[in-house]
Order: sequence, then structure tokens, then C-alpha cells
Amino acid sequence: MTKQNFCNAMFVGITIFGTLVGAGFASGKEIWFYFARFGSASIFSAILVCVLFFFSCLLFFSFGKTFQIKSVQEATFISFGKLSSVMEIFLVLSNLAMLSSMFAGADSLFEIVVPNFPYRLAGVLSAFVCILVVCFGFRGLTKTNAFVVPLLILMIVLVFVFEAKSGTSFQIEATNPKQFSNSILFSLLFLGSNMFFAGFVFSRIGKEYEKKEIVLGSLIGSILLFLALVFLLMLLFLNPTSFASNMPVVDIALSQNLMLGIFSLCVIWLGLLTTSFAMLYTISNWLKTYFGSPILMTTLASLVALVFSGIGFNLFIQVVYPILGFFGFVFMFFVFLAKKRTKKSKQKKHPKGAFVDYPQEF
Repeated sequence: MTKQNFCNAMFVGITIFGTLVGAGFASGKEIWFYFARFGSASIFSAILVCVLFFFSCLLFFSFGKTFQIKSVQEATFISFGKLSSVMEIFLVLSNLAMLSSMFAGADSLFEIVVPNFPYRLAGVLSAFVCILVVCFGFRGLTKTNAFVVPLLILMIVLVFVFEAKSGTSFQIEATNPKQFSNSILFSLLFLGSNMFFAGFVFSRIGKEYEKKEIVLGSLIGSILLFLALVFLLMLLFLNPTSFASNMPVVDIALSQNLMLGIFSLCVIWLGLLTTSFAMLYTISNWLKTYFGSPILMTTLASLVALVFSGIGFNLFIQVVYPILGFFGFVFMFFVFLAKKRTKKSKQKKHPKGAFVDYPQEF
């Protein structure tokens, strides 16, 4: 592996992590709902979800490279065939729901630090930034992660270190069999919901890099996810009462000092934006195929998401995300079948004896 290969792999890994770490993840609310509330079982669930995440990334990267995926329509048609039109719409609506949750998260985030912050202004500001970045195209979307991801990791570690130094002790509840099974179930829903909205973006990335870069990049992204999960779990176990907040990490940081709280707010907001970029890109990619004018479609999608963000951040995490997690596994299953069909087809010979010319296999 050359130096350039390694740099590309690092870029892939950072993009993977940055795409997933939105308001729910970085703020700790999502981590509490899917992991920490199940006590000691959450440690095993975190390991399991990161291992599965590695293979899920490889699946979508391979899918994108094999079929040279460029649009949502291509991805759904290859995966679902006659049902592709229905799945297309559902996939885009799901991304719209997740984008709405990010804008709702921005409002909740700023309200913690500035209680009298103008109503919904944080969501509007987030939408404006998303429109600017996505209009620069796919490259603009991925390059922002290289700047944001190191800040996210630094923020999580800093808040944990300050909280640990304050003298509090870990409070980890023992897990009974029912909690253990629920922990596994919710960790899988966490994986499914994230891959559902990120799958298309990963497919787009897959066609641009070599196999070894994708494999190493997926490993790097999975390791970053695991480290972030571990630090956030330990932080929540140090301060279990923080779950009542919409933004546990920010509340914990503010309890240490104001500057740390403001720093965590800014970094979480940037993490929220990187995830929003991926969702808005998927939506606008689909809309522009039918209606053209990417800038207009991107703006329209953002405005609709702002309207639905009024539902509230907490409701999105506890109701909408788990439902999308189930459909995320349906999506992954059909992508896996599409890959398997292609592999079998490549093994069949043309009637004249020559091999059929199929898309490049990962």
C-alpha cells in the first residue's frame, strides 16, 4: 500500500465516521437510548454493532463499485427491481425525516446554552449551511468531514476527562437476560437506521476508490465508531442522570465549565451538519433527476425538513429512528441479494464460451 493509498483510506474512514455522527450520536442522547440504558450489556452491544458496521460498509462500498452507482434511482432499481419506485420514495422520505431530526437537534442544542435563543433560528441556520455545502457537490460533502471528525473525537475525550477528574464514579447497572436481548435488538436498530440513510452515500464513495483503500477505510471508520461509543458510554455511566436532557454531553460539559460547554455545542453542531449533508445530498440527488435545478431542489427539501423538525428531537430518536432501523435491514438485505446475483451471473459462461461482461466486482 502506497502513501496515497493510506491517505485515501484515512479519508474514507473519516468520511464514514463523520457521516454517522449527527446530533443524536454526538450529544449522547442516541447512545443512551440504544446502549447505555441497558447497563453492562451495552458494552457487548457496542462491540457487536461495530463489527457488523464494518461488514455493512464493505457491502455498500462493494455494491457501489460493482454497479458504478451514481443516483438513488440506480441503487433502488438494481436492489428492488419492480418495487424500486416505491422504495425510492420511501428512502427519500426517510432521509427527509432524518434531516428534519438534525434540524430539530440544532434547535435543542442551542436552547440548552442560550435558553432565550430565537425560536427555530438554529435549524434555519443549519439548513442554510447544508444548502451551501451540498450545492458544491459530492466532493464538498466529503471534504468537510476531514475537518470536523478530529474535533468531534477531541470533544468527546475532553468532556470525559473533565468528568472523570471531578471524582464521580461509574454507575453501571447489572444486566438481566431480558435487558441483554433488548440491548442486542436496539443495537441492531441503531445499525439499521444509520445504514439506511448512509448506504447511498457509501455506495457513491465505493466507486471512487480501490478495494484495499475501501477495506482499510471501513476498518478505520469502525474503529473510530467504537472508540467514540466507548468514551460516550463511560461518560454516561459517570453521569447517569444526564439522560433526562436532550443533549446529555452538552449538559455534562456545562456542569464542568462554560467554555467546555460552548466548545461541545459548536463541535456537536458541526457533527450534526456533516450528517445533514449526507441526507440532503441523497434527497437532492433524487429530486434533480425528475425536476432538474439542483439548487432549487436542495432548497425545497431543506424547507420541508424545517417544517417537520417542529415534531421535536426527542420524538425522532425514540420513535422514528427505531422504525427506520428495521427498514435499514430490509435495504441491506436486498443490496446483499443484488450483489449475490451478480456474483452468480459472472460465474455463468456466455453460450459461445466467452464470459459475460459484467460491471467490475469488488
